Amino acid sequence: MTGPCKHWSGAAVAYCGATPARPYLQGMRCADHTPSALAGKPEPGESAYCAPARCYCGEHPWWTPANPYASLADSWVTDARAIASGKRRASPAVQAAAKETVAEQQERKQRLRRGA
Repeated sequence: MTGPCKHWSGAAVAYCGATPARPYLQGMRCADHTPSALAGKPEPGESAYCAPARCYCGEHPWWTPANPYASLADSWVTDARAIASGKRRASPAVQAAAKETVAEQQERKQRLRRGA
């Protein structure tokens, strides 16, 4: 994976823009602006540990930089919407039962309107 380095240089008042760059938690970084390089430490070796869903070495094919938390993101968005609305998120089974009850109520209401 390559792309321009997104390290902001305050002295130059511009982004670095060097290529190739790898994805890091802070964004795309070239070899001169990796977190280890900025801290004055050596880069971790090939056998360095990568946290789950956060690969910094580029050796793990399951990690995608576009959405490293694909399975969690959708769930989190749904939870955030439920929290923002002041409601709790129900399980899929409870949601299906609620939808069925609402459909039955609407059907009963339609039958009463036709009969009256």
